[in-house]
Amino acid sequence: MAAEQTFKLQQVECPSCRRPINTFNPKKLMAECPYCHSKLVNPLVKPKDVPVPERIIPFTTDEQTFENALVNALVNQDYVPTNIFQAISTGDVIQTYLPMYLYEGTYNASWSCESAYEDQQVNIKSNWTDSGKTISTKNVKKWRPQNGNASGNFAFLCLANEGEEIPNELREFTRLFPYDVMMSKEFNIDMIDYNDENLMTLERNADSTLIWQKYGKDMVDETAKKAAHFQIGDQEIRNFRASSSYNLTTTGKYVLAPFWFVYYNYAGGQYHFLMDGIGERTSYSYPTDQEEIDFVNSKNRIAKYVGWLWILAPILWYFLNFTVAAVYLIIWFIAKIIVRKVMNKQIDAKLEESRAKRQEGASRI
Repeated sequence: MAAEQTFKLQQVECPSCRRPINTFNPKKLMAECPYCHSKLVNPLVKPKDVPVPERIIPFTTDEQTFENALVNALVNQDYVPTNIFQAISTGDVIQTYLPMYLYEGTYNASWSCESAYEDQQVNIKSNWTDSGKTISTKNVKKWRPQNGNASGNFAFLCLANEGEEIPNELREFTRLFPYDVMMSKEFNIDMIDYNDENLMTLERNADSTLIWQKYGKDMVDETAKKAAHFQIGDQEIRNFRASSSYNLTTTGKYVLAPFWFVYYNYAGGQYHFLMDGIGERTSYSYPTDQEEIDFVNSKNRIAKYVGWLWILAPILWYFLNFTVAAVYLIIWFIAKIIVRKVMNKQIDAKLEESRAKRQEGASRI
C-alpha cells in the first residue's frame, strides 16, 4: 500500500499576541490575526520584481461620482427596464489602475477628395409656337478635386496587458486612450493603497514594440484622418483618401491609468458600465424593455397609418367629385397633425413615467 501523501502546515506566530496563525488568503498582500486583529505581511504572497511605472494618472473621481454617472446614463436612456437598479450592486464596483504604454510623436498626412459645390445649368429649347428659344436655368451639384496636408502631435495610451484577466468590453474601452499630460504625475508608490480591497491592479505583460505594431499605426492614421476632416470642414465630400507618416518621440513609457467599472446581470444577460478615473469618458451596455418598445412602435404605426390616408382623396375625386376630395384632404391634413401630436404626447408620457420609476429605483442603491 502506497504511503499516504502528507504536507506540513507552516505556522506563523503573530508578532503582537504570539498566537499561531495558519489561515491565509494567498491573494491578499496583508494578513490579519484572528485573535488580536493585528496586520502582518502575508507569508503566502511571494515577492517578485515588477517594473516600476514612470508616470501615473491619479483618480480625480470617487465611487460616488461613478455611481452618479451610471445612474444618470441609465435613468435618461429610453427603453431601459424600470427595475434595472435592482440588478446593480454598488458592492460590485471595481476601481482599477491598468498598465498602459505611452506613445508620443508627430504625424504628417496628405489627403485628397472631391468636394461638392452648386452651379447653374442653362437649358435652351426651341419654342415652336413662335419660332423662338426658351431658356431655363437650374441649380446642379458638381464636384471638384480638393487636397491638402495635415500635421500635428499625437499622444495616446495603449493597454499593456494581453492576458485574459480583463473583460473584453473593458479591454476595448482602454485599448487606445487619449493621453492628457496635465493629468499625469511622476509615479510614487505611496500614491496607491495596495491594501485597499476595492482596488484592483494588473501588471504589464506585453512588449511595448509589439503593442505599437499591433495598434499604434492605426491610431496615428485615425488621428491624421480627423485632422484632414477638420481642415475640410462641413463640406460634402466623396472619394476621400489619406496617407500618413509619423515620427515617434516616446515609445512605450510605462503609465498607470485609472478606471472604474461594474458588471451586472439582468434577465440572463450581462451588462456593464465603464468610466475612466478622471470622469471624461464612459461606455455602457444595457437591457431593453420590449413592452415599452412595442408601445412606442404601436403609437408610431397609428400615426403612420393616418398619414397614408391621403390616398383616399384621388379615389373620392374619381368616384365623386373634386370638391369632396378637396374637403377630405383638408380634414385629413388636420387629423394627421392632431393624431401625431396625441401619439407623441402618449409616447413622451410613457417614457417620462419610466424615467421617474428608474430614478426612484436608483435612490435605493
